[in-house]
Amino acid sequence: MAESKHSAGRKETVENNITETEENLHATEEFAEEHGKALSKEEKRNINEKNEHRRENIENMKQSMNEEK
Repeated sequence: MAESKHSAGRKETVENNITETEENLHATEEFAEEHGKALSKEEKRNINEKNEHRRENIENMKQSMNEEK
């Protein structure tokens, strides 16, 4: 029974992390779209790199949830 509570809590935590990461991804995409002309090439590159990292993290978190099933 303790494992079940632990698994449920972990699943909820991972789901929350996925949601928050997706929200951050969308927020930075919107920011870059709205302020793109004012951003330097380095700032744009940093945003793109962070967003790519976010996409990878989202995929990894979803994969880990599927493996636990």
